[in-house]
This record gives sequence, C-alpha cells and structure tokens, in this order.
Amino acid sequence: MTALRVRSLEVDYRTDAGVVRAVRDVDLDVAPGERVGLVGESGSGKSTVVTAALGLLPSHAERRGLIEVAGTAIEPGDRKTWVSVRGSTIAAVPQGAMAGLHPAYRVDAQVAEVLTVHTDSSKSAATDVAHELLERVGLTGRAAHAFPHELSGGMRQRVALAAALACSPQLLIADEPTVGLDAVTAAAFLRLLLDRQAEDGFGLLLVSHDLRTVQAACDRLAVAYAGRIVESGPTADVVHDARHPYSIGLLAAAPSLDGGGWAAIPGRAPDPTVPIAGCAFAARCPHSDETCANEAPVLVELGARSVACHLVTGPSDDDGDSADGSALETSFPTVHRDRVETVGDVVVEATQITKTYSSRRWFTTTETAALESADLVVRSGEIVGLVGPSGSGKSTLARCLFGLVRPEEGRIEVAGSDLLSANRRDLRRLRRRLALVHQDPYASLHPTMPIVDLVGEPLAIDRVPRSDRRSRVERALALVGLDPTDELLGRRAGQLSGGQRQRVALARALVVDPLLVVLDEPMSMLDASVRAGIAQSLLDARDASGLAALVITHDLAEAAGTCDRLVVLEQGRIVEEGPTERVVSDPQHPATEALLALATDPTVEFDLTDEQSGEERVGV
Repeated sequence: MTALRVRSLEVDYRTDAGVVRAVRDVDLDVAPGERVGLVGESGSGKSTVVTAALGLLPSHAERRGLIEVAGTAIEPGDRKTWVSVRGSTIAAVPQGAMAGLHPAYRVDAQVAEVLTVHTDSSKSAATDVAHELLERVGLTGRAAHAFPHELSGGMRQRVALAAALACSPQLLIADEPTVGLDAVTAAAFLRLLLDRQAEDGFGLLLVSHDLRTVQAACDRLAVAYAGRIVESGPTADVVHDARHPYSIGLLAAAPSLDGGGWAAIPGRAPDPTVPIAGCAFAARCPHSDETCANEAPVLVELGARSVACHLVTGPSDDDGDSADGSALETSFPTVHRDRVETVGDVVVEATQITKTYSSRRWFTTTETAALESADLVVRSGEIVGLVGPSGSGKSTLARCLFGLVRPEEGRIEVAGSDLLSANRRDLRRLRRRLALVHQDPYASLHPTMPIVDLVGEPLAIDRVPRSDRRSRVERALALVGLDPTDELLGRRAGQLSGGQRQRVALARALVVDPLLVVLDEPMSMLDASVRAGIAQSLLDARDASGLAALVITHDLAEAAGTCDRLVVLEQGRIVEEGPTERVVSDPQHPATEALLALATDPTVEFDLTDEQSGEERVGV
C-alpha cells in the first residue's frame, strides 16, 4: 500500500481569461518511509498537485484522475472522506506556513487544537501532547508557549511541522518549506524534517523550485514543467545523468563555486490558457524540431526512470518501448563573472558602524547588537556581496547607508559627503544618488502601471523633462537585457514573468544613474531558471556604466557567481572579506566555511551554535 498514489491526474481552472490547464496526465507515487521530491519552476503545476492531493481544490477547479491516500481512493466531491483523512492520515507543511499561524493564540494552543479536532483528546491532554511535539522539533521553555510574532522564522516553521505531525500521519507534504528562510535556518529545518521522517517512517513529498534542496533530501525526483512530469527516477540518476533538456537546464542553473558559470533557460513558461499541440518546452529547447512542435511526448520508461522527450526516447512503437534513450548534449546561455582588474573611486564608505536595538517585554529591556564596528567600502565598477544568515546585520547595514537607520557610532560617507551629519535637505539629495532593488518583484512594482511609467517614475520625481524620459527609460531597459519595444513599454507589471519584473525593477533603479545600487536578496523570489539572467544583467550594467552595486544575500553560491568581492557578516560583525576567488577557495572563518558547505549541500551540519544562527531570539 502506498501513502499516496496519483494516476492520470488532470486539473483545470475556470477563469475569466479562459480555462487554465494547470495539470495534465500526472502520475506520482510516495511509498511509506520514502522521500520523493517534486521540483519545477513557477507555473509547473506543483502546488496544484499538492492542493489536489489534499482535497483542497477550489470550487472553480475540475479534477479528473485517481487520487489514493493510504489505499483509499477519494473522489473530488467526497468531502466527508477528505475531512477524515486530512490532518490525520495526510498532513502538510504549507508554503508560507510562517504566516499561517494565528497571531492571537500561543503556539502550544494551536498545536493542541489539531489534536482536539482530529481525535477525542481532552484539552489538557492535547496541550500535554503539544508540548511533547514542540519539544521534538526543538522548541521548549518560553518558545513553546510564545505567540507567533515572538518567534523567528525558523521557529515558526518548526511549529507548523509540530502541528503537521500531531496525528502521526502516513504522508507529509512539505510545500516549499524553506522559502523565506536563510541558508542556515533552512538547513536546520530540513535536517529536523528528515530526522522526524526517519524516526516516524511517514512518506514525505517535498515540493520545491530549488533543485539543490530537493536532491539533497530525497530518494526519488519528479521534474514538472507546464503541468506535466517530464522526467522522474532515482535522485542519483536524474542529477548525474539527466535526460530531459529541462532537467539539464535546472541542474545547470545552479551557480558554481569554482567559477564555472551558471546557466539561464531562455524564454518563459507557456501560457496555460493556450492549448499546446506539441512539447510545452519546445520553444525554450535548443534541440526542438518539427516533431517537438506538433506532437506531445509521453513518458517512456528508461530503466528505473521515465522521460517525456522525443529527442531522448525516439519514436515509440505500439508497445511504448523506447527506441533510443541516450542523453542529449544540451547547453544554455551561461554567465561567467569576469574578474575586475581595476575599480574606480570610492562611492560609499562606512567606518566603525555600531547599531543596537532595544526591545521591552514586561519590565525587562533586552538589547541586541545588530552591528558592531562594521567597516564597508564600495567602489565604482565593482559588485560587492554582503553575505550572512538572518540576524547577521545585512539589512541594518543597508538601512544605515540610506540614512533610514542612525547608528550610535561610526561614520558614513557617500561620494565624499558625510551622511550622518547631513541636514534633511542634504540627506534627501544624497539619497537620490542611491537606489534600492527590493527582494520581491511581485510586491515592489505596481501591477497595473505601464512599464514606461514604472521605470520613468524616478525621473518624474527628479523633474526630468518629459521629452527626455522615454530615451532614458529605453536605455535603462536595454541595459538590463530587455528589448524596449513599444509593446513592452505599454505592458503592465502584472503581465510580466518574475524574471522580467526583477529586470524592470533593476532598470527603474538604474534610470537615474545612481552612484550605488543596493539589491536586497534580488534572486530569492525567482525561479532557478532565470536567476543567472538577472546576474548577467547586473554584470552588463557594471561593465557598461561602471556601476557600483551592493548585493545582499544569504546564498554564498549566488554571490560567488555575481560579485567581485565578498563581505561575510556574523552576529553584526564583519568576520571575513576579500576578492571572491580567495574567499571561496581559502575561507578563513568558520562562518564562511559553513556558508560554503551549505551552498553545496543544503542539509549539511556545521559547528555554529543555535545562538549564532539567531534561532534563540524569542521575544526580540
């Protein structure tokens, strides 16, 4: 008996724009005690498969095909059966679980509620079990009786895991469980999840867009694209000998620490409202031919794996046997960060910056040192990576550079002017020399504004004549790799893909010719297939205009693929800095070594304590 069995699953959504074909002919199995990874970019159908497996499809969705949970086949409209198995037989740690906790109830009460709803436990007995569950996920003392806002992101994610495990499910679905967490916290949560799975023996379906995370945790992988499974099999086979061009592209899209470059898959996923006659990946595939464009491939077994690709499996006979099965020599546009030999003048210099935050709970005041004697220099023509886990002081340092946070000690100069002693008028003038690209391109751009107005808005604020704005907007868009056609300029941000939105956000920052651009986790919300393209846009802007950039990230691999120099923070202190090649090849501090290890294996353990990772910060 399998924990989850899905056969020929198809899901359509009825929308005002037409019928969205979200999932097509998906087969998926998860055995008891097995770890299966479902990976793919946005729009691949991963979340729809999860929603269908949990019986939570909305009313405007139509499901066809078999879904069997622990041996019980459940029809779409069988609400009584879904209610009986959901939370007890099958449970989930949903995407965005950190925000899914009720802010007005303590976390032990929220875990206990799962038991009182699904079992006949009394409230007091459920509370006792809730404390045991929270202790199993590493939360004791104040943390087990805190409100959600008093806990860090990783701690709240542990609460969600405790709630999911409350009724000893046979299957746990973890949908993007580490999204929004820094590398250190994500690794700790993944290790905890895998430890609980090994101890309890439940089947695990791990859903993610991050192939590095899934391959480190799972026994089998299923790669989804445009609503279909295009390749599946044992993890080692798929990772070391990928057959489908999309799988090859996802693997190549992981940044390399050795300077080997990383790839971007050109184009974008197809519109799910438009029927596709052939292979959905044909428009982005470097090998596609007429057969690919006109005939949809089917999954063909190649030993222990299955692949849906005409070019790999060849024509199939009536029995469905493959005629070929050899791997393709597939390559995609690759980003190589050329070393900068010379840099220009100092743009921003921060010296001995110290900042302490105070928080008060009842009659106790707690002080947290966000920055301690931090020094930072950024010169024109270089990209500097500010790397460290959550709570290390990266964002605080960036806010200090913009004058949004005033440090207790230190000095900040922007183009030779003292930022901290500037009056309000001079501070406003200095801030106009700096630009910020936010983490989330979906939240930072107005979805209904035309691109020409979005990118040109900073020029309007600076009172640049309207006659000059369009040419500068077009130049900025071209600088980030977008073709400034009338069609693009007239489109709205809500009509763009994530990668296109982030390029527009970068063009909006560059349009005013700033001295320094600060990018706050610019790739964390993007699919792996487009991250290298954003890195290439940033490198092109550096080479074309002598741009100075500060990239804030917790991913050392992405920083190594983009930045000329790295600055590593830990607990508010700069513990290591230097040229990227030296820091990566010869790290001198345990924090850098840990980040390097995590860039290779997202579940690796290291010697840093929980206190160093910030996980103990209850009530701060």
